[in-house]
Amino acid sequence: MLSKKVQVERRKHKRFRVQDGAFVMLRPSHSHMGRIVDISMSGLAFECFGEEEPATRPKELEIFVTDSSFRLNMPCQLVYGLPTYESPLTSYKKKRCGVQFGDLTEYQTSLLADFIEHHTLGEV
Repeated sequence: MLSKKVQVERRKHKRFRVQDGAFVMLRPSHSHMGRIVDISMSGLAFECFGEEEPATRPKELEIFVTDSSFRLNMPCQLVYGLPTYESPLTSYKKKRCGVQFGDLTEYQTSLLADFIEHHTLGEV
């Protein structure tokens, strides 16, 4: 008999799908930059290209929107980087990365809530 495992959601905050045109860049290395896939009040996931790990562990990220309507810097920690696609003909590699936000100021928390309200498409 097969046992069924129930996947329990452990996240504290709801995740939201992000509209096109929203990006993130990890600092100080700037080696990971990509399109934000989903976001919550405690972290985000994004897709980026390349395989290398940052030379230094990211300590900060910058969220920005291509139309320049939004920009936010905040502390973070890289949690994972998982390959999602690798071209058999080129060195093209794509991966999904996850970051957890660090301690945020009231101002950063307010801007993050504003981003979620105005630049997302609904819950994941």
